[in-house]
Amino acid sequence: MPPSNVIVITHTAISAAAFKLTHQDLWLGDCNIHIATNNATYGDKNTQPALATTNDVLSFEDININDLFFANAVGVANTTIQIVGVLMSEARKKELEITGV
Repeated sequence: MPPSNVIVITHTAISAAAFKLTHQDLWLGDCNIHIATNNATYGDKNTQPALATTNDVLSFEDININDLFFANAVGVANTTIQIVGVLMSEARKKELEITGV
């Protein structure tokens, strides 16, 4: 079992609609997002212009995963996304002036 400050999320798309990995603010200091199966696109709520292919690993620092959306790159090829991240410390949130969390 991972330490309590490590977050692991797996999600498989079930349609061509854009989706996100969480529905609440989840601030991570560091994270890797793995495209486990089928190509995906990613971006914000309105558009997902960036392409990630199967086996790609996307690395981010200081990110709210709630702001990141994914979609199948090909409508019927449901992608599986896996994220492994470390929760952002309260000190780092204060340093970045993140409020309301």
